[in-house]
Amino acid sequence: MQEKLIAGLTSSYGNLLGQQYLKWLKMPPSYLRVMQSIDYRKGMYAAQQIKANQQIMLISTEKCFTSVEFSGCDTRKSQELQTIASQIAHKICGGKVEQQYLVTGLLKIIMQIFVHQKDQSLTNSPFANMIQPPNTPLLWPQTVIDLISSRNLASLIEGTLLQCQSMYNELQLSKVYGLTALEFLKLFQAVRASLICFNPQKPKYFDMQSVQILCPLVYQFDHSFDPNCYLDGCYLSHENMSFVDFSAKKQIEPGDKLTINYGNLSNHDLLMRHGIMVDDNPYNEMPIDLDFTTAINYTEQLFEQKQKWLRQSEITNIERQSLYNNKINVQLLQYLRIYFLTEQEFSKNPLLEFNSFQEKISEDNEFLVKQFMIQNIKNVLSTYKQISKPIGKELQDLYKIQKDEMTILQNNLTFFNK
Repeated sequence: MQEKLIAGLTSSYGNLLGQQYLKWLKMPPSYLRVMQSIDYRKGMYAAQQIKANQQIMLISTEKCFTSVEFSGCDTRKSQELQTIASQIAHKICGGKVEQQYLVTGLLKIIMQIFVHQKDQSLTNSPFANMIQPPNTPLLWPQTVIDLISSRNLASLIEGTLLQCQSMYNELQLSKVYGLTALEFLKLFQAVRASLICFNPQKPKYFDMQSVQILCPLVYQFDHSFDPNCYLDGCYLSHENMSFVDFSAKKQIEPGDKLTINYGNLSNHDLLMRHGIMVDDNPYNEMPIDLDFTTAINYTEQLFEQKQKWLRQSEITNIERQSLYNNKINVQLLQYLRIYFLTEQEFSKNPLLEFNSFQEKISEDNEFLVKQFMIQNIKNVLSTYKQISKPIGKELQDLYKIQKDEMTILQNNLTFFNK
Protein backbone atom coordinates (compact mmCIF):
# COMPACT_ATOMS: atom_id res chain seq x y z
CA MET A 1 0.00 0.00 0.00
CA GLN A 2 2.68 2.50 0.98
CA GLU A 3 4.53 1.90 -2.30
CA LYS A 4 1.40 3.01 -4.21
CA LEU A 5 1.10 6.08 -2.01
CA ILE A 6 4.77 6.95 -2.47
CA ALA A 7 4.46 6.44 -6.24
CA GLY A 8 1.51 8.82 -6.32
CA LEU A 9 3.33 11.41 -4.24
CA THR A 10 6.45 11.05 -6.37
CA SER A 11 4.60 12.25 -9.47
CA SER A 12 3.87 15.58 -7.79
CA TYR A 13 7.34 16.13 -6.27
CA GLY A 14 9.67 16.60 -9.18
CA ASN A 15 12.40 18.55 -7.42
CA LEU A 16 15.38 17.16 -5.56
CA LEU A 17 14.05 18.22 -2.14
CA GLY A 18 10.81 16.39 -2.84
CA GLN A 19 12.62 13.22 -3.82
CA GLN A 20 14.74 13.33 -0.67
CA TYR A 21 11.59 13.88 1.40
CA LEU A 22 9.85 10.83 -0.10
CA LYS A 23 12.93 8.66 0.37
CA TRP A 24 13.11 9.77 4.00
CA LEU A 25 9.36 9.21 4.52
CA LYS A 26 9.43 5.52 3.63
CA MET A 27 12.63 4.63 5.52
CA PRO A 28 12.50 2.53 7.54
CA PRO A 29 9.32 0.92 6.16
CA SER A 30 7.85 0.35 9.64
CA TYR A 31 7.61 4.13 10.23
CA LEU A 32 5.00 4.66 7.50
CA ARG A 33 2.20 2.09 7.33
CA VAL A 34 -0.59 2.51 4.77
CA MET A 35 -3.48 0.11 5.28
CA GLN A 36 -5.91 1.35 2.61
CA SER A 37 -5.48 2.05 -1.09
CA ILE A 38 -5.12 5.80 -1.61
CA ASP A 39 -5.21 7.75 -4.86
CA TYR A 40 -3.08 10.89 -4.66
CA ARG A 41 -4.16 13.78 -6.92
CA LYS A 42 -3.05 16.93 -5.09
CA GLY A 43 -4.91 15.60 -2.11
CA MET A 44 -5.85 12.24 -0.68
CA TYR A 45 -8.65 10.21 -2.31
CA ALA A 46 -9.98 6.77 -1.48
CA ALA A 47 -9.13 4.25 -4.21
CA GLN A 48 -11.41 1.66 -2.60
CA GLN A 49 -14.27 1.57 -0.09
CA ILE A 50 -13.05 2.24 3.45
CA LYS A 51 -15.32 1.22 6.30
CA ALA A 52 -15.91 3.37 9.38
CA ASN A 53 -13.16 3.20 12.04
CA GLN A 54 -10.74 1.40 9.75
CA GLN A 55 -7.16 2.61 10.00
CA ILE A 56 -5.95 4.33 6.83
CA MET A 57 -2.39 5.24 7.69
CA LEU A 58 0.07 5.24 10.60
CA ILE A 59 3.04 7.62 10.77
CA SER A 60 5.66 7.10 13.47
CA THR A 61 6.26 10.04 15.80
CA GLU A 62 9.95 9.46 14.99
CA LYS A 63 9.10 11.19 11.71
CA CYS A 64 7.53 14.14 13.54
CA PHE A 65 8.66 17.22 15.42
CA THR A 66 7.13 17.34 18.90
CA SER A 67 7.03 19.65 21.91
CA VAL A 68 8.27 16.83 24.17
CA GLU A 69 11.89 16.65 23.12
CA PHE A 70 14.45 18.47 21.01
CA SER A 71 15.60 16.26 18.15
CA GLY A 72 18.97 17.15 16.71
CA CYS A 73 20.37 18.48 20.03
CA ASP A 74 22.43 17.02 22.83
CA THR A 75 21.00 16.98 26.36
CA ARG A 76 22.68 20.20 27.47
CA LYS A 77 21.59 22.17 24.39
CA SER A 78 18.09 20.71 24.62
CA GLN A 79 17.70 21.90 28.22
CA GLU A 80 19.06 25.32 27.28
CA LEU A 81 16.55 25.75 24.41
CA GLN A 82 13.72 24.44 26.61
CA THR A 83 14.54 27.14 29.18
CA ILE A 84 14.69 29.84 26.51
CA ALA A 85 11.31 28.81 25.03
CA SER A 86 9.67 28.74 28.49
CA GLN A 87 11.08 32.13 29.49
CA ILE A 88 9.98 33.79 26.24
CA ALA A 89 6.47 32.31 26.50
CA HIS A 90 6.18 33.46 30.13
CA LYS A 91 7.29 36.99 29.21
CA ILE A 92 4.94 37.30 26.24
CA CYS A 93 1.87 35.57 27.71
CA GLY A 94 2.18 36.79 31.30
CA GLY A 95 -0.13 34.90 33.64
CA LYS A 96 -2.09 33.16 30.86
CA VAL A 97 -0.89 29.66 31.65
CA GLU A 98 -2.61 27.81 28.76
CA GLN A 99 -1.36 30.30 26.18
CA GLN A 100 2.10 30.15 27.74
CA TYR A 101 2.14 26.34 27.39
CA LEU A 102 1.06 26.56 23.75
CA VAL A 103 3.65 29.22 22.84
CA THR A 104 6.41 27.22 24.57
CA GLY A 105 5.63 24.18 22.41
CA LEU A 106 5.36 26.33 19.28
CA LEU A 107 8.81 27.86 19.88
CA LYS A 108 10.37 24.47 20.61
CA ILE A 109 9.14 23.05 17.31
CA ILE A 110 10.17 26.18 15.36
CA MET A 111 13.71 25.93 16.74
CA GLN A 112 13.91 22.21 15.90
CA ILE A 113 12.84 22.82 12.31
CA PHE A 114 15.34 25.66 11.95
CA VAL A 115 18.20 23.47 13.23
CA HIS A 116 17.23 20.63 10.85
CA GLN A 117 17.00 23.01 7.90
CA LYS A 118 20.53 24.27 8.55
CA ASP A 119 22.12 20.86 9.20
CA GLN A 120 21.33 18.41 6.38
CA SER A 121 22.94 15.53 8.27
CA LEU A 122 20.17 15.49 10.90
CA THR A 123 17.53 12.76 10.77
CA ASN A 124 14.46 14.86 9.96
CA SER A 125 16.08 17.51 7.74
CA PRO A 126 14.23 16.27 4.58
CA PHE A 127 10.92 16.91 6.37
CA ALA A 128 12.10 20.29 7.71
CA ASN A 129 13.12 21.39 4.20
CA MET A 130 9.65 20.57 2.83
CA ILE A 131 7.75 22.61 5.43
CA GLN A 132 6.21 25.67 3.79
CA PRO A 133 3.78 28.25 5.21
CA PRO A 134 0.28 28.53 3.72
CA ASN A 135 -0.52 31.76 1.92
CA THR A 136 -2.14 33.72 4.76
CA PRO A 137 -2.60 37.49 5.25
CA LEU A 138 0.63 37.53 7.31
CA LEU A 139 2.51 37.01 4.06
CA TRP A 140 0.39 39.12 1.72
CA PRO A 141 2.21 41.79 -0.33
CA GLN A 142 1.79 45.41 0.78
CA THR A 143 -0.26 46.20 -2.34
CA VAL A 144 -2.97 43.85 -1.04
CA ILE A 145 -2.62 44.97 2.59
CA ASP A 146 -3.29 48.57 1.45
CA LEU A 147 -6.70 47.50 0.09
CA ILE A 148 -7.96 46.08 3.40
CA SER A 149 -11.13 47.80 4.61
CA SER A 150 -11.93 45.24 7.31
CA ARG A 151 -10.90 46.64 10.70
CA ASN A 152 -11.10 43.15 12.16
CA LEU A 153 -8.77 41.58 9.57
CA ALA A 154 -6.35 44.51 9.87
CA SER A 155 -6.37 44.11 13.66
CA LEU A 156 -5.74 40.34 13.44
CA ILE A 157 -2.81 40.85 11.08
CA GLU A 158 -1.29 43.63 13.19
CA GLY A 159 -1.72 41.73 16.47
CA THR A 160 -0.23 38.49 15.11
CA LEU A 161 2.71 40.28 13.50
CA LEU A 162 3.43 42.10 16.78
CA GLN A 163 3.36 38.77 18.64
CA CYS A 164 5.75 37.26 16.09
CA GLN A 165 8.07 40.25 16.32
CA SER A 166 8.08 40.03 20.12
CA MET A 167 9.01 36.33 20.03
CA TYR A 168 11.71 36.96 17.45
CA ASN A 169 13.19 39.85 19.45
CA GLU A 170 13.30 37.70 22.57
CA LEU A 171 15.08 34.93 20.65
CA GLN A 172 17.69 37.45 19.56
CA LEU A 173 18.12 38.66 23.15
CA SER A 174 18.55 35.00 24.17
CA LYS A 175 21.37 34.71 21.60
CA VAL A 176 19.49 32.32 19.30
CA TYR A 177 21.02 33.64 16.07
CA GLY A 178 20.98 32.68 12.39
CA LEU A 179 17.23 33.10 11.88
CA THR A 180 15.98 36.24 10.10
CA ALA A 181 12.71 37.92 11.07
CA LEU A 182 11.08 36.81 7.80
CA GLU A 183 12.31 33.22 8.22
CA PHE A 184 10.86 33.17 11.74
CA LEU A 185 7.52 34.55 10.51
CA LYS A 186 7.29 31.85 7.84
CA LEU A 187 8.16 29.08 10.31
CA PHE A 188 5.67 30.49 12.83
CA GLN A 189 2.95 30.42 10.18
CA ALA A 190 3.86 26.95 8.91
CA VAL A 191 3.98 25.38 12.38
CA ARG A 192 0.80 27.09 13.61
CA ALA A 193 -1.07 25.85 10.52
CA SER A 194 0.00 22.20 10.85
CA LEU A 195 0.19 21.72 14.61
CA ILE A 196 -1.93 18.93 16.14
CA CYS A 197 -2.26 18.04 19.83
CA PHE A 198 -2.68 14.67 21.52
CA ASN A 199 -3.75 14.07 25.12
CA PRO A 200 -2.43 11.41 25.33
CA GLN A 201 -4.33 9.30 22.78
CA LYS A 202 -6.94 11.67 21.33
CA PRO A 203 -6.16 14.89 19.45
CA LYS A 204 -7.47 18.07 21.04
CA TYR A 205 -7.57 21.66 19.92
CA PHE A 206 -5.59 22.53 23.05
CA ASP A 207 -5.12 21.03 26.48
CA MET A 208 -2.57 21.58 29.24
CA GLN A 209 -1.66 17.86 29.16
CA SER A 210 -1.38 17.64 25.39
CA VAL A 211 1.67 16.91 23.28
CA GLN A 212 2.06 19.17 20.27
CA ILE A 213 3.09 17.38 17.09
CA LEU A 214 4.05 18.48 13.58
CA CYS A 215 3.42 15.46 11.38
CA PRO A 216 4.19 14.73 7.70
CA LEU A 217 1.26 14.35 5.28
CA VAL A 218 -1.31 16.03 7.58
CA TYR A 219 -1.77 18.86 5.09
CA GLN A 220 -2.50 16.40 2.28
CA PHE A 221 -5.89 15.92 3.98
CA ASP A 222 -8.25 18.80 3.15
CA HIS A 223 -10.45 20.52 5.71
CA SER A 224 -14.12 19.80 6.29
CA PHE A 225 -16.54 20.60 9.12
CA ASP A 226 -18.04 17.17 8.39
CA PRO A 227 -14.85 15.14 7.83
CA ASN A 228 -14.69 11.50 6.85
CA CYS A 229 -11.37 10.95 8.69
CA TYR A 230 -9.95 11.75 12.10
CA LEU A 231 -6.53 11.87 13.76
CA ASP A 232 -5.70 9.87 16.84
CA GLY A 233 -2.67 8.75 18.80
CA CYS A 234 -1.63 5.11 18.68
CA TYR A 235 0.93 3.37 20.89
CA LEU A 236 2.00 -0.18 19.99
CA SER A 237 3.40 -1.58 23.24
CA HIS A 238 4.86 -4.70 21.63
CA GLU A 239 6.97 -2.49 19.37
CA ASN A 240 7.44 0.34 21.86
CA MET A 241 6.48 2.83 19.13
CA SER A 242 4.03 5.73 18.98
CA PHE A 243 2.16 6.71 15.83
CA VAL A 244 -0.13 9.40 14.46
CA ASP A 245 -3.18 7.40 13.36
CA PHE A 246 -5.33 8.46 10.37
CA SER A 247 -8.63 6.54 10.52
CA ALA A 248 -12.00 6.65 8.79
CA LYS A 249 -14.70 8.42 10.78
CA LYS A 250 -17.44 7.00 8.56
CA GLN A 251 -17.70 4.82 5.46
CA ILE A 252 -15.78 6.33 2.55
CA GLU A 253 -16.59 5.46 -1.05
CA PRO A 254 -14.03 5.12 -3.89
CA GLY A 255 -13.15 8.53 -5.31
CA ASP A 256 -14.12 10.43 -2.15
CA LYS A 257 -11.59 12.97 -0.96
CA LEU A 258 -10.17 12.20 2.48
CA THR A 259 -10.78 15.10 4.89
CA ILE A 260 -10.12 16.06 8.50
CA ASN A 261 -11.43 18.94 10.59
CA TYR A 262 -8.85 21.70 11.10
CA GLY A 263 -11.15 23.13 13.80
CA ASN A 264 -14.61 24.67 14.11
CA LEU A 265 -13.28 28.08 13.11
CA SER A 266 -14.66 31.18 11.45
CA ASN A 267 -13.32 32.17 8.04
CA HIS A 268 -11.22 34.85 9.76
CA ASP A 269 -9.41 32.17 11.77
CA LEU A 270 -9.20 29.68 8.90
CA LEU A 271 -7.69 32.35 6.65
CA MET A 272 -5.21 33.58 9.27
CA ARG A 273 -4.04 30.08 10.25
CA HIS A 274 -4.47 27.95 7.14
CA GLY A 275 -4.96 30.32 4.21
CA ILE A 276 -8.39 28.84 3.37
CA MET A 277 -12.05 29.80 3.68
CA VAL A 278 -15.31 27.84 3.62
CA ASP A 279 -18.46 28.88 1.77
CA ASP A 280 -21.46 29.46 4.06
CA ASN A 281 -19.29 28.90 7.13
CA PRO A 282 -21.68 28.33 10.09
CA TYR A 283 -19.02 29.58 12.54
CA ASN A 284 -18.61 33.00 10.93
CA GLU A 285 -18.91 36.02 13.18
CA MET A 286 -18.11 39.70 12.85
CA PRO A 287 -16.51 41.67 15.71
CA ILE A 288 -17.80 45.25 15.77
CA ASP A 289 -16.66 48.27 17.80
CA LEU A 290 -19.71 50.09 19.18
CA ASP A 291 -19.62 53.87 19.55
CA PHE A 292 -21.48 55.09 22.69
CA THR A 293 -20.42 58.75 22.46
CA THR A 294 -23.85 59.90 21.25
CA ALA A 295 -25.63 57.87 23.98
CA ILE A 296 -23.47 58.79 26.96
CA ASN A 297 -26.33 60.51 28.79
CA TYR A 298 -28.01 57.13 29.35
CA THR A 299 -25.03 56.02 31.46
CA GLU A 300 -25.93 58.39 34.30
CA GLN A 301 -29.56 57.39 34.54
CA LEU A 302 -30.08 54.60 37.12
CA PHE A 303 -26.31 54.09 37.19
CA GLU A 304 -26.17 51.96 40.37
CA GLN A 305 -29.16 49.83 39.41
CA LYS A 306 -27.82 49.23 35.90
CA GLN A 307 -24.40 48.24 37.26
CA LYS A 308 -26.09 45.73 39.56
CA TRP A 309 -27.85 44.12 36.58
CA LEU A 310 -24.86 44.25 34.27
CA ARG A 311 -22.65 42.45 36.78
CA GLN A 312 -24.85 39.42 36.07
CA SER A 313 -24.04 39.66 32.36
CA GLU A 314 -21.29 37.62 30.69
CA ILE A 315 -20.29 40.69 28.67
CA THR A 316 -17.00 42.20 29.88
CA ASN A 317 -16.34 44.69 27.07
CA ILE A 318 -19.52 46.26 25.74
CA GLU A 319 -17.67 48.42 23.21
CA ARG A 320 -16.40 45.38 21.27
CA GLN A 321 -19.04 42.81 20.46
CA SER A 322 -19.66 40.10 17.86
CA LEU A 323 -22.43 39.91 15.30
CA TYR A 324 -23.47 36.57 13.80
CA ASN A 325 -24.65 35.62 10.35
CA ASN A 326 -27.92 33.77 10.96
CA LYS A 327 -28.68 34.58 14.59
CA ILE A 328 -28.81 37.62 16.83
CA ASN A 329 -26.41 38.27 19.70
CA VAL A 330 -29.02 37.95 22.45
CA GLN A 331 -26.57 38.93 25.21
CA LEU A 332 -25.79 42.18 23.42
CA LEU A 333 -29.49 42.86 22.92
CA GLN A 334 -30.14 42.29 26.63
CA TYR A 335 -27.23 44.55 27.60
CA LEU A 336 -28.45 47.39 25.35
CA ARG A 337 -31.99 47.17 26.71
CA ILE A 338 -30.52 47.73 30.19
CA TYR A 339 -28.22 50.52 28.98
CA PHE A 340 -31.04 52.50 27.34
CA LEU A 341 -33.51 52.06 30.21
CA THR A 342 -34.71 55.48 31.41
CA GLU A 343 -35.80 56.55 34.90
CA GLN A 344 -39.29 57.15 33.59
CA GLU A 345 -39.59 53.58 32.25
CA PHE A 346 -38.19 52.09 35.47
CA SER A 347 -40.75 54.01 37.51
CA LYS A 348 -43.45 52.29 35.47
CA ASN A 349 -41.81 48.86 35.88
CA PRO A 350 -40.07 48.89 39.31
CA LEU A 351 -40.06 45.06 39.50
CA LEU A 352 -37.72 44.65 36.53
CA GLU A 353 -34.96 42.06 37.01
CA PHE A 354 -31.92 41.11 34.93
CA ASN A 355 -33.78 38.33 33.11
CA SER A 356 -36.64 40.70 32.31
CA PHE A 357 -34.45 42.27 29.60
CA GLN A 358 -34.40 39.06 27.59
CA GLU A 359 -37.72 40.34 26.26
CA LYS A 360 -38.82 43.74 24.99
CA ILE A 361 -39.31 46.22 27.86
CA SER A 362 -41.17 48.91 25.97
CA GLU A 363 -41.57 50.32 22.47
CA ASP A 364 -39.47 53.38 23.36
CA ASN A 365 -36.64 51.30 24.79
CA GLU A 366 -36.64 48.97 21.79
CA PHE A 367 -36.59 51.96 19.44
CA LEU A 368 -33.48 53.38 21.13
CA VAL A 369 -31.69 50.01 20.89
CA LYS A 370 -32.73 49.68 17.26
CA GLN A 371 -31.54 53.16 16.25
CA PHE A 372 -28.24 52.72 18.10
CA MET A 373 -27.41 49.44 16.35
CA ILE A 374 -28.59 50.63 12.92
CA GLN A 375 -26.32 53.68 13.13
CA ASN A 376 -23.31 51.67 14.29
CA ILE A 377 -23.77 49.04 11.58
CA LYS A 378 -24.16 51.69 8.88
CA ASN A 379 -21.02 53.44 10.11
CA VAL A 380 -19.02 50.24 9.73
CA LEU A 381 -20.52 49.41 6.32
CA SER A 382 -19.51 52.84 5.03
CA THR A 383 -15.81 52.04 5.62
CA TYR A 384 -15.60 49.18 3.11
CA LYS A 385 -13.88 49.76 -0.21
CA GLN A 386 -15.06 47.88 -3.27
CA ILE A 387 -12.54 45.51 -4.87
CA SER A 388 -13.47 45.17 -8.53
CA LYS A 389 -12.60 42.00 -10.46
CA PRO A 390 -10.18 40.51 -7.92
CA ILE A 391 -7.31 38.68 -9.63
CA GLY A 392 -4.97 36.37 -7.75
CA LYS A 393 -5.53 34.36 -4.58
CA GLU A 394 -4.72 37.18 -2.14
CA LEU A 395 -7.21 39.64 -3.66
CA GLN A 396 -9.85 36.91 -4.02
CA ASP A 397 -9.41 35.96 -0.35
CA LEU A 398 -9.62 39.61 0.71
CA TYR A 399 -12.73 40.10 -1.40
CA LYS A 400 -14.39 37.01 0.11
CA ILE A 401 -13.56 37.79 3.75
CA GLN A 402 -14.86 41.34 3.39
CA LYS A 403 -17.96 40.07 1.57
CA ASP A 404 -18.57 37.67 4.49
CA GLU A 405 -18.35 40.58 6.93
CA MET A 406 -20.66 42.79 4.87
CA THR A 407 -23.20 39.94 4.63
CA ILE A 408 -23.24 39.61 8.44
CA LEU A 409 -23.63 43.37 8.81
CA GLN A 410 -26.46 43.50 6.25
CA ASN A 411 -28.27 40.58 7.90
CA ASN A 412 -28.09 42.31 11.28
CA LEU A 413 -29.16 45.61 9.73
CA THR A 414 -32.22 43.85 8.32
CA PHE A 415 -32.99 42.38 11.76
CA PHE A 416 -32.80 45.71 13.56
CA ASN A 417 -34.78 47.48 10.85
CA LYS A 418 -37.62 45.07 11.54
